[in-house]
Amino acid sequence: MNLPNILRQPFPHGFGSTRRAVFTALGAGVFIWLFLVFFQPFDINLWKDPNKPWYLLGYGLVTFLSMLLLWIVLPKIVPGWFSEAHWTVGKQILSVLATVLLVALGNIFYSHWAFGQPLNLQGILGFIYVTTAVGLFPAVGITYINYVRNLRRYSQPPQPIPLTSTEKIADETQRIELLAENEKDKLNLPLADLLYIESADNYSEVVFLRNDQVKKELLRGSLSRFEGQVPPAVVVRCHRSYLVNLHRVQRVSGNAQGYKFHLTGLETPVPVARKYSEVVSRFR
Repeated sequence: MNLPNILRQPFPHGFGSTRRAVFTALGAGVFIWLFLVFFQPFDINLWKDPNKPWYLLGYGLVTFLSMLLLWIVLPKIVPGWFSEAHWTVGKQILSVLATVLLVALGNIFYSHWAFGQPLNLQGILGFIYVTTAVGLFPAVGITYINYVRNLRRYSQPPQPIPLTSTEKIADETQRIELLAENEKDKLNLPLADLLYIESADNYSEVVFLRNDQVKKELLRGSLSRFEGQVPPAVVVRCHRSYLVNLHRVQRVSGNAQGYKFHLTGLETPVPVARKYSEVVSRFR
């Protein structure tokens, strides 16, 4: 596998919830502060000032605020780019580099404000070097911890809960009618019998059960057309080419980078595109 392909490989990012992002950023900021206070690298030990720990706290604060900007503010501004469904190894690397550079710039301006450090190319390059040297360990550690945590979570995807008797009766009694584009051809069946609908060029293939046998029927019309003719809480889009009946999903396999729905009476699973991986969370 060449480098471009590796960079396009899906990767479970570690932004997660806002609360987790805040605690992660806080932990990184505290680590930077304590590291500078106790180890005093880069000739900090030569600096004699009783208030030195409090001045060094500013660098931890810069780290904290920089990570909040990248992990909370920017994902709200451009949610599509930060979506986990579209997160890749390349984006993860860019995220780490952007964090290091933003922290370095923040440290430069903090040093200029607090200590009168000159804003020149040598100083900027020096701060980038120092920030990278100090921040590399926590950055790698945070990435590894998030990767392991997400990998463990994804190895056990949410599974559907068996329907209650009331829900089964409701599905059996509720009928759906799929009306083709010509307004003449149609398919009428109980909601409980529908498995999935797959796009097939200018047609859509409806896969359903009849007398416990899997049947297929082509109706002219786009998937979007039929999406508006089914109950949205039960029959949902899971792929640009598939609508699936969630009540017919027996098991979920894979992970957020590529789930698969295993349906009643079918050997071949229905794919779940990364863009629609959030539908799996309905089983939580």
